[in-house]
Amino acid sequence: MNQTNTAFVTALSIILLGYLLKQKNIVSEKEGTVVSKLLMHSTFPALIFITMVRVKIELNLLFLPFIAFCFSVLTMYSARYVFKNQVKQLKALLIMGCGGFNLGLFAYPLIDGIWGPAGMVYAAMFDSGNSFAVFGLVYGTGVFMSEGNAEISKRENIKKAFIKIITLLPFQAILLGIFVNLSEIQLPDEVLYILDVLAKGNKVIVLLIMGIYLNFSIPKEIFKKSINVLLIRYFWGLLLGFIFLYYLPVEQLYRNVLLIILIVPVGMTLLPFSDELGYDTKTAGVLVNLSMLISFVLMWGLVVGLKLF
Repeated sequence: MNQTNTAFVTALSIILLGYLLKQKNIVSEKEGTVVSKLLMHSTFPALIFITMVRVKIELNLLFLPFIAFCFSVLTMYSARYVFKNQVKQLKALLIMGCGGFNLGLFAYPLIDGIWGPAGMVYAAMFDSGNSFAVFGLVYGTGVFMSEGNAEISKRENIKKAFIKIITLLPFQAILLGIFVNLSEIQLPDEVLYILDVLAKGNKVIVLLIMGIYLNFSIPKEIFKKSINVLLIRYFWGLLLGFIFLYYLPVEQLYRNVLLIILIVPVGMTLLPFSDELGYDTKTAGVLVNLSMLISFVLMWGLVVGLKLF
């Protein structure tokens, strides 16, 4: 078995372990939420920071945040027309489901397992633009279309989204890592060692959380609502991904990672957003779970089939 298949098989095994732990009532999704919060404030920022400190900063990396943000603009704009006849609350949720990516709690351990730190550089830069898409476009759309938030002005919506972005620890880790890198600040070996230990713990925790959140029970009526969201996401993701793969004038690894990133599942943040704004959390949960299953199979098939490793 080659390294790529080993990475996917290992990831699948750990995901299934997390799922079995939930099925045996050893852990619950509620406890998984607590662990994911811990991860987002410890191992995840450490991984991002270490990655950005050690990368060679090049101008073509700045293209990735732009792609991430524009992709969500494109998919959410498409969804606006596809779901124009839906009731307002459902329409808002389905449009939100078309934007943003689940990089931190899905793609990072897979990308790290296939391409290592070199691939993580591209993922981290893409994620910086994804942060603006998730909290600016996705959350902003949800607030704007929520009946319970009708009195909130656009300026307040923008201010609230901006505060969420700049106070997000992984986003701060990206900026701090880039600053340290460009400033050529030499961090003590002890600090780097501690961060390395934390960063290495991220992969297993993320995969276990994926298994804990995994749910194969999908009501038929919700499935029908969700499938069009996923068709929009994967249509644009695969179309643009293959265009970039064959025509973008950058190094091969850059193009390979970009293709895979563009088919990453719906952001896990859709769940707390839906709960906060009064949308249908069951539909949000189906979108997250179904897209995780599809993306995992698609990523494995494309990496192995096209020999992207």
